[in-house]
Amino acid sequence: MLQRRLDLLYRECEKAAKDGEIPIAALVFDEEEEVLLHNEVERRDDPLSHAEILALEEMMKRKKTRYLKDCSLLVSLEPCLMCLGAILKAGIQDLYYVLDDEKKGAFSYYHVFADDVLRIHRIKDDRHKKLMDRFFQSMREQNKEKKILSQN
Repeated sequence: MLQRRLDLLYRECEKAAKDGEIPIAALVFDEEEEVLLHNEVERRDDPLSHAEILALEEMMKRKKTRYLKDCSLLVSLEPCLMCLGAILKAGIQDLYYVLDDEKKGAFSYYHVFADDVLRIHRIKDDRHKKLMDRFFQSMREQNKEKKILSQN
């Protein structure tokens, strides 16, 4: 079951990259349903449109509640402080994440620890690191080309 969800998450990250978004996706799930979304920061021109926030909001709409105490969250990148706050407020019980975020991650960078209400699980899936590296390499190349064109 976890591998199926990891595969779904990875495909959504690929979709995000094709949409010009940083390839980050979030899957909120319980026994009955799943919500899978990716970042929409660029499309919405909104720095708050992180995958975790969007997925939590959608699941809350579907369940007609503001608490997701029976749900878990699988995300491709370690949550930032904003997203961790939303995860805690929503009452998520288990957080699974694939990549550490050493620049903005709530755990890796800010060294935040959650209380015993949220169980945190780090999952290994090398595909995500490779996808993220390819995405940022492509962005650097595009920026380099733009810089060259603007100098002419």
